[in-house]
Amino acid sequence: MQIHVGERREGDVLTLRVLEGVSEAVLMEMLKAEGIEIVVGPVVDGTARLELRAPKRMMVLVEKAQTGPPQVDSG
Repeated sequence: MQIHVGERREGDVLTLRVLEGVSEAVLMEMLKAEGIEIVVGPVVDGTARLELRAPKRMMVLVEKAQTGPPQVDSG
């Protein structure tokens, strides 16, 4: 298993997606055999420690969202 650790605040969204070109049969085989685990650690001041555990053969990409309020296009 590979492990990715991060912190998230209340209301943050986690999205798991499958990239284009990935074999759905192989993905389903990995999920059935090993699964993906998400461990939520203690919450301190509204922030929780998250740990994502995924099969070593699975590529995990972490995208960081921009912080601050969402930008609104007024044009």
